[in-house]
Amino acid sequence: MNILLPVFFHSAMGGLHLHILSSLKVFLREGHEVTVVCKPGPFADEVRKIGGQVVETDYSSEDVQCVIDQIRSQPFDVVYAHPFDARQFGLAVAEANAIPFVLVIHGMYYDEIEQYHPSVSRVIAVSERIATHLTEHCPEIESKLTVIPNGVDSTFVPSEETSSSERIVGLFTSRLDADKLFILDVFLDALEDERVRSLPIDWLIIGDGTQRDKYAERYEAALAGTGQNIEWLGWLEQSQLPEAMRRADFIIGPGRSALEGMALGKPTIAVGSKSYQGLVTPSTWQDIASTNFGGIGNKYEGYSPGQIGEAILELMDETKRRNLASFSATLVDQHFRDEQSQQRLLEVLEQVIEEGAREIDLVERYPHIRYDQLHARRSNRICTWKLTDREQRLEETRDELVTTKRQLDQLLMMNEEQSLEIEKLRMELQRLSDEME
Repeated sequence: MNILLPVFFHSAMGGLHLHILSSLKVFLREGHEVTVVCKPGPFADEVRKIGGQVVETDYSSEDVQCVIDQIRSQPFDVVYAHPFDARQFGLAVAEANAIPFVLVIHGMYYDEIEQYHPSVSRVIAVSERIATHLTEHCPEIESKLTVIPNGVDSTFVPSEETSSSERIVGLFTSRLDADKLFILDVFLDALEDERVRSLPIDWLIIGDGTQRDKYAERYEAALAGTGQNIEWLGWLEQSQLPEAMRRADFIIGPGRSALEGMALGKPTIAVGSKSYQGLVTPSTWQDIASTNFGGIGNKYEGYSPGQIGEAILELMDETKRRNLASFSATLVDQHFRDEQSQQRLLEVLEQVIEEGAREIDLVERYPHIRYDQLHARRSNRICTWKLTDREQRLEETRDELVTTKRQLDQLLMMNEEQSLEIEKLRMELQRLSDEME
């Protein structure tokens, strides 16, 4: 197969990037050709390092049009796309070249699938609840939908059991960016819980991002006077993660991080960007996995303060930790190993190539597409005008506020001076009264 794999992202590296790199390694090992379309940076460098072809784009309209011209001349068999700008790019190429289009959905979003579902050969959801979320929004895709969970590679395996210690090591891992605020706040709730503050826990934090300084201050403040401490490990390369995570007695993390902790034989508390799921146990794992370990939910509405504290208290029992460690490692081996997921993905891609792409009459569709394009451009211009006008009005309001404040300060100064004069007169009057007596 010759696979076109467009991907769009904001963060330089993260779970999405690792997911794609895992797929890429298997594709290349099986003798397939892969071209990744992405932004320049460390991810593009990693793709090249393992043998993939890279076409770089900043995903601006002008640049994408040039890249489309470059890509369309190549004999791709299938487009395997990730959402948003990457999906728009991949779908345009797939429709124009009449090749199958496969889309993977990682979380609680639709990516406007109701607008283009006839052109999609397959939709892959990474969990059952994400699949349900999609079909409720767009029932037409149900027959094209398949669930392939994320997997963990073979570097994440349990180590030999270590000797017990009087102190417990808890590890929290997440990107520390604005889209992860719910996760960061749930961990803060754990650190502020009086029941947890009294426990002999030392903390490791893996991750970095725009929110690190703000939350580092909050976390340190929460631990003041507890005897607990935090060791910040920062952003680690994938090869460094197993060794760092093995230091922990339990893991708190979302999605792939939760799976990696379980694969290492660690009791794991799952909290994702959309929901708190709690301790992964034999009775809870199926419900938790169906959300991709926190990728579906209502964030704060579905969380009660103290929930994570309850889970941490449970893990103070060494026997329970040992039992959950064994269960977690076995569960990952049975259901969440990367090799299993990647082989299923390959089967899907081979199947859609065999089925072929649906013929699209682009000439017939052109007037509708052109209308949508012109309408979108005009809507964008109108939005730009409104935003510009709003900014101008806000600037005028800010100027008025500054002027009003200055005038108020002047009046206050005048009142203060007048009050001093009045006080002087009052004192003089009192003096004169005293003399008359």
